[in-house]
Formats: sequence, structure tokens, C-alpha cells
Amino acid sequence: MKKIIKVFAVIIFSGFSFFYTEKVTKIIRKKDPIMIKLNEAKKDTYISVVKPIINNDEYIAGINGCMIDIDKSYNKMKTVKEYKRELIVMKEIDIEDDLKDKYIVSANKLQRKVGIIFIIKDDIDDRLIKYLNKKNINANFFVNLKFLEDNSISIKMLSENNNIYYLADNYEYNSDYIKYANSFININTNNQSDYCIVEKKNKETLKICSDNDMKTIKTDIIRDNIVNNVQNKLSNGSIIAIESNDLEKIKISINYILSKGYKIENLDNLLNHKNKCNK
Repeated sequence: MKKIIKVFAVIIFSGFSFFYTEKVTKIIRKKDPIMIKLNEAKKDTYISVVKPIINNDEYIAGINGCMIDIDKSYNKMKTVKEYKRELIVMKEIDIEDDLKDKYIVSANKLQRKVGIIFIIKDDIDDRLIKYLNKKNINANFFVNLKFLEDNSISIKMLSENNNIYYLADNYEYNSDYIKYANSFININTNNQSDYCIVEKKNKETLKICSDNDMKTIKTDIIRDNIVNNVQNKLSNGSIIAIESNDLEKIKISINYILSKGYKIENLDNLLNHKNKCNK
């Protein structure tokens, strides 16, 4: 019985000793000049999260935030025994919302960036590709399954500077086709097929795309009066979708966008914009 009591006492003493040591360590670290300066630097380096703006089943994309990783920064600075700003380690503050069950209607409005989507059902004008390359523009092409299958070589070349996505017939996505098309795109292009596009809301399509880990973009498709419609739609974060073979009007529209100081991004960069947190 005495042995049991001794063992029990040792366990209690060890636990108390560990707790006391840890508490003392925290107090000492808190008063460390390095830690004091790190805490002072929090405000200067903190970048707030921009949360998505949600309106029922639609949303405008948000942006991640950044903050100091106190533990990693402190440990790095302790190795040199002084506070050095260049040794600060930042970490990302994620946007927690999973919004695959809602429609994307715009990228965030804080930056002067837009995305251009070309809807392709029959053929792609080589002159358009040359123009985009000349302007160093990363565009997005939504193409139907038949075009994907019949033009695999062209698709590979097109994906060198642009993103390729699957366009469903009549913008109504089918579970079987979407898996096949996505597999084809993921293998034959430089991007993952992770976006659907619709012109009108469709709950079944939204669910199918969400089930396939894809986000759904809802936007008007510009088919005529291209220049005027592009000008009217243009604003920070706009997603502009064009279905037209009128190359001259398309070029005028793109030149107008660029003349207004907008940068044209592919969807991955536009909708998944991240503050660069690492230092």
C-alpha cells in the first residue's frame, strides 16, 4: 500500500512540476525582448481576411489574410539571439466558407483585375490565339466535349497560356459526361477543370458540379453588341464571357479593358487570389 502511495505521489509531483515549469517558461518567453517586439509587429504585418460577399445563392469571392506565425518566428530569432524583421515567418488565415453550393458572380472587388471567358462550340480562330499571346493575356476557354475529343493537340497547345474547362450542352451538366471531360482536360492541359459555367441558375447543375468538387460561375454570355456590352459589364472582379467569332470586336473590347488599367487573369488566379504571406 505504501508503494502505491509513493508511486501516486511521484506521478502527482511530476505532473505539478511539468505544469509549473511550462508556466514559468511561458512567463519568461512573454517578457523576452524578442517576443515583445514580435507582438508589437503584429499590427504592422497583419492582413485582414476579405470574406466572400454572399447574397442568397450567389457570392463574390473573398481573399485570404496573413498574420505572424509567432512560434516559428520566435524560434528562428532565438537561434541568432536577437529580433530581426527579415526572420519573421507569416502564415495564412484561410477563408473558411465552403461555397460550392452557390454561384460565383464575381471575383473580389478590391483589385483592378478581370477574367475573360471564350465560349467555344465549333472552332477556335487561330488569329485570336495569336492576338492573346501577343498581348500576353491568359484567357479561359470553355469547350464542349466533341471539340475536346476532336482537337486534343490544339487543346494542349492552347493550354500553354490559357485555361481550358468543360462546357456542357445547353449549360446543363451531366454526371457521367462531366467526369469524362474533366479527366480528359486534367490529363491533356496545364490546369485542372474545376469550374462549371451557367447562364441561368440550375440547381441540378449546381449540385452535379459541387459533387465533382467544382465551383459554378454564373454570368451573362455576350453574343452581340460586344464592345458596348463589355464596356457596361467592366468593373473590378468582372467575369466576362463572350460567344462570338467577331475577332475585330473582341480585339477592340480587350484593348478597351487594358486601356482602363485592368489586368486580365485566368480564373485560377482571379478567383483564388491569395495574399502572399510567406517572408
